Amino acid sequence: MFKTLGFNSSQSLFLRIIFLSAALVFIALAYNPLNNFYADVFTSLRIQLLFLALVCGLLLLALKLYKIGGGVLLICVIGLAPLLFSFSSPSSTDGRVLTVKQINLNYNNKDIETHLSILLQQKWDIVILQEFSDKNRNLLSRFLTTTDMFGYEEVEGIPYGIVVISRIPMVYKHQIKLDADRLGYLKIKFLFDDKLLTAFVAHPPSPRSKQHWQNRNTLLAALNTAAHEEQNPWIIAGDLNTVPWSSYFNWSDSKTCFDKSRYVSFMPFEKGRSTLTGLPIDHCIMSEKISLHRLEVNDFKGSDHKMLSYDLTIN
Repeated sequence: MFKTLGFNSSQSLFLRIIFLSAALVFIALAYNPLNNFYADVFTSLRIQLLFLALVCGLLLLALKLYKIGGGVLLICVIGLAPLLFSFSSPSSTDGRVLTVKQINLNYNNKDIETHLSILLQQKWDIVILQEFSDKNRNLLSRFLTTTDMFGYEEVEGIPYGIVVISRIPMVYKHQIKLDADRLGYLKIKFLFDDKLLTAFVAHPPSPRSKQHWQNRNTLLAALNTAAHEEQNPWIIAGDLNTVPWSSYFNWSDSKTCFDKSRYVSFMPFEKGRSTLTGLPIDHCIMSEKISLHRLEVNDFKGSDHKMLSYDLTIN
């Protein structure tokens, strides 16, 4: 391939060094063991970095570095496989099913009224809305006669931009404040099938700066502590602004939506949306007493996130 482009032996050697060095840098960044801000950002881009390393491996094969190129490809395939493919087995449904929908709407979404009208007609038990603006509070009135709600009557405004709508009884509602009204999460208990279910709903700051990153980590740690101290079956739901393989995602031993089916939920680019241009940062996490039976991840007009819809049963 490269001979047909007119490269001589010294140029081919230079390209081999460049592509091999690039592949090693991409792999090192994808699996770096550091816990600082920049290291965590690179770790979040593991899929993208491994794909770039894979391209370098293919170019090394084209340059006739077969063993080295093959080794790079093998490392990339081994690294990408568990991030792109789920090997979970289908689970049987015993008992009453709880259906949950969650979406980061985007504060600037112009289609919220249409979406709420559609949701009103759909089948679900709990809907979790994030980045819901106070300016759209009046749009929630259509749910008042048929649901319980957290976020509609709060005098201070919609807490953290989160609204929870439920067709099953809410028996406990509490806003947990870690830093006044700037940082915290919602703790809600539902009565479902004569059992109590605790939900922790949160939307940590996007790690756009070191301070936001630290605040995100503080909130994630608080959620982890609260969940492990909870006696009832529990779920954690929301746009957590972290990927499942981050060292700050503290639920590797818990059941998650990402374990059920691999997906990307945050798509920052309007065009060219794919696994390589997105990140799985919207999550549902649950205790051992809960089983996850179905997961759908669908586009949501006006938002750069996708909607997660899933079915749960309490064991």
